[in-house]
Amino acid sequence: MNVLIASDSYKDSLSAFEVGEAARKGILSALPSANVENSPMADGGEGTLDALLTCLDGEEKEVKVHDPLMNIVIARYVVLNGDTAFIESARSSGLPLVPFEKRDPMKANTYGLGEQIKDAILSGYRNIVISLGGSATNDGGVGMLQALGWRFYDEDGEELGAEGNPLLKTASFSDHERLPGLEECSFTIASDVTNPFHGEKGAAHIFGKQKGATSEGILELDAGLVRLASLLDKAYGIDVQHVAGSGAAGGLGGSIVAALKGVLQSGVETIMELTGLEEKVMQADIVFTGEGSLDQQSLMGKVPVGVAGLAKKHGKKVIGIAGRIDTDLAEVNQYLDAVFSIQTECRSLKEALRGEVTREQIQVTVEQIVRLLKD
Repeated sequence: MNVLIASDSYKDSLSAFEVGEAARKGILSALPSANVENSPMADGGEGTLDALLTCLDGEEKEVKVHDPLMNIVIARYVVLNGDTAFIESARSSGLPLVPFEKRDPMKANTYGLGEQIKDAILSGYRNIVISLGGSATNDGGVGMLQALGWRFYDEDGEELGAEGNPLLKTASFSDHERLPGLEECSFTIASDVTNPFHGEKGAAHIFGKQKGATSEGILELDAGLVRLASLLDKAYGIDVQHVAGSGAAGGLGGSIVAALKGVLQSGVETIMELTGLEEKVMQADIVFTGEGSLDQQSLMGKVPVGVAGLAKKHGKKVIGIAGRIDTDLAEVNQYLDAVFSIQTECRSLKEALRGEVTREQIQVTVEQIVRLLKD
């Protein structure tokens, strides 16, 4: 029997690779002769680089950049196939880089992401894939563009520095000094966020609070995004407000689409394509997938549904495992043949999230599933 494990991570517990290895042990305990492949998955957010490095022969690059508060940090990106740079924006602009008490999108920017992109371009890479997720910022990508040579000005025509959030004072910009080589590059955005640039469902109103913005701050950030959208439309003829996903990562999606001519693509589809998952599915008899919580949000472009789509395309049985599952599974079962919670007894959340506990529960649950299936 050929078994494929293509799981996302269990947030705050195990990486996608660790989930797969625990499942592998369970499968082999029940069926020692099974051929098991662990192909870790991600949807473009935190953990994406690790998943890619596990599946592919990529090369990691290190670069000194600025974090959202302009402190120097070391960020990594991965070079694939010798010509594609995969950049995880959270490595330079993510919430984990900012202490909880200092989180405030009114003071944060994406300059560090621009520095990552600049390093990749100066190193000769022309295919740039950027995953958006987990950002601490809401600057509409202004900081990123500053690092790439754009100049932004306030209402008095004074050039804005890179400190704080330059979006709040942006009244005009110039791209005449943008980094040479940009026009030779193709940019792909890996993201499953479909929010518009601004408005009630836009970047500031939907994601600002979780990044530390006050109610008043959200209104100010949204007004800044409205102004920036108008400037981008005037300069590049693209109304980012009507581009689904332009609100990703505090508006980064919109600026990459307009200023860098980027193309938005589903995060999980991007990772499945890069790791050659479809071919692996074709070789499998059974596919296991999962994430920390299998629920209604799983239907919105998450790993389990993406993997299940490929499995169904090729007539393969697909089984979901998770730390918790919703009791209302009618919609989920349209994609997965069955889903199982790994919980074997009552535990506190803190205890359940312990890596060794999760690891053992995955192994036990998967072993029992395979014992049933093998006959």
